Amino acid sequence: MRACARAVTRRWRPGRWARASFGDGRARAPAIGADGDDDAGDVGECAWTRRPRRRTYATSRTEDGDDGAPRTMVPWNRTVISGVELLRSGRYNKGMSFARDERDRLNLRGLLPPAVFDQATQVERVIERLRRVTSGVEKHAWLAALYERNERLFYRVVKDHLEELLPVLAEPTVWQVCREAGLMYRQPRGLYVSMQDKGSVYRLLKNWPVRNVKAVVLTDGQRVTGIGDLGVQGMPAAVSKASLFTALGGLDPADVLPICIDVGTDNQTLLEDKFYIGLRQKRVGGEAYEELLDEVVSGLKRRFGPRVLLCFEEFSNANAKKLLSRYNRDSVAYVDDLQGVAAITLAAVISSLPRMGGSLLDQRFLFAGAGETGAHAADLLATYIAQEHGITLPEARKNMYFIDRKGLLTRRRAEQEDDLEFHKLPYAHDIPDGCGKTVLESVELLKPTALIGVRRHRFSFFEGSKLCDEKLFTTDVLGAMAKHTERPLIMALSRPAALHECTAEEAYAATDGRCIFVGACRSTSFEFGGRTISPSECSTDYIYPGLGLGLAIAEGTRLRDSLIIEAAQAVAASTTDADIDQGAVFPRKRLIPDVSARVAARVASKAFASGLSALPVKPKGDWLGLAKSWMFDPTYRPYTH
Repeated sequence: MRACARAVTRRWRPGRWARASFGDGRARAPAIGADGDDDAGDVGECAWTRRPRRRTYATSRTEDGDDGAPRTMVPWNRTVISGVELLRSGRYNKGMSFARDERDRLNLRGLLPPAVFDQATQVERVIERLRRVTSGVEKHAWLAALYERNERLFYRVVKDHLEELLPVLAEPTVWQVCREAGLMYRQPRGLYVSMQDKGSVYRLLKNWPVRNVKAVVLTDGQRVTGIGDLGVQGMPAAVSKASLFTALGGLDPADVLPICIDVGTDNQTLLEDKFYIGLRQKRVGGEAYEELLDEVVSGLKRRFGPRVLLCFEEFSNANAKKLLSRYNRDSVAYVDDLQGVAAITLAAVISSLPRMGGSLLDQRFLFAGAGETGAHAADLLATYIAQEHGITLPEARKNMYFIDRKGLLTRRRAEQEDDLEFHKLPYAHDIPDGCGKTVLESVELLKPTALIGVRRHRFSFFEGSKLCDEKLFTTDVLGAMAKHTERPLIMALSRPAALHECTAEEAYAATDGRCIFVGACRSTSFEFGGRTISPSECSTDYIYPGLGLGLAIAEGTRLRDSLIIEAAQAVAASTTDADIDQGAVFPRKRLIPDVSARVAARVASKAFASGLSALPVKPKGDWLGLAKSWMFDPTYRPYTH
């Protein structure tokens, strides 16, 4: 049968398996490679034949025609599908939105109630049902079940009610879902790689039916935020991140693959839990761990191509830093806890600068917390300052200071402490010994214009002889910031809420409403000084979805700081005067898909201009229009022959 952009089917005949493809322009016929492997063809979601032949099928990035009209398609599954099987296909099921003629042609009559709902009515029904559920975990489970039975409706509901459902789909609810994942497990989503698969990872990856994967979200569950080591039960965090690549960034759901790497867990409670779904062994580290990661990464690049984005999620900070250094040289590697936090921190500084007054060279930054996350944020900020003002990195770092549990980082400490981490050394300045033992002393000594909290856990600081278990940015600290700075920037970036340095209300009250506040945890709007304050959440949701889309558009070959800086600038440029008037430094969360399109456009443009793109020529049209055309549209498509 002649290949075309519409559905192509080969009906069953004796001696031949049935072969069918979806009519959405994604499937290609399988082909046999020179080595007898099945890598030569793009399997997509189509079926195997007994005798695969090399065929070329028309493909399209979008499901719309050149004139913008929706392209019709037939929802075939792996064989000529029955009506019951179609209703069980999450990717192609439309539920009660199947039109009456579709029900007749697709053998659905009698399998559905007689009423026909449009998608808008379905969305309204779903959100009404969700609002009757009080538990965040139960809402998350309900959304997961919706995804399993109707993928497009799931993404339409999420996109239409983004601000309401983001806390349910992602943090903080997903952390609790990870804790209860063993009991809540329903149906696999993504891939699981364990130590038992060592030596055969590539064969395992070939079990995934989609070949054109653009981004892979990997986790080993070692550092689930606010909880710790959950082993294989960290998978919901990877699934959530994969969903947001689509809901916020517009990547097709089939283009994103979540993977859990199970190397055991040191959580004894889980090892003794009869419902634990992972390996019952202590966590493997060292050389064996690195060998498995190497095999996974090389297998992913072989299976999906060298330009697949590797997004590392919920790894320990130490491992995340090693992974980034190890794979960033020859892969497209991204660590959200390092690069994402650094990018959104830079975006907040750029967005706040007009209200702070002066240039970046006039600002002094004090980081409360000297872990890898804070150091990475400072490094990116220094790189941006050096780039913008034509100075060296050491010069850009002169006005950046760090304080940890032992006090300010000083040159004397760097000389005396053999165990001082390497990432702290560039920020060890000439400061008199004994000064800046606490955050308050450091603020009074240095008079910073920006105070950034990035502590990793509640034991990061001591105040005198007392454990600093409460708010790190006290009223005294905030008041001291306001004494010497007209518009101090206060960034409370530690998570979860138990580690939050201060709240927006506390910061505004202590600074007489003069501060610019940015927090990593969600804040509700409040009244202060006769106006409504709606603080921004410093979330990487503004960064990684658009970054992933931009890399996919440009076929990015590496992820360098220049691209991350471009993403941060795009986010900052999206902030409006109305946002600023409400005390925000970022746009509202419901606008993240629009922000992601701008981020993707700038990242793709920069990648192409910098030689970090595999595209041979610049695509026609502007980058922003191209980014929008790439974005997944969850609207139902009509099914016709």
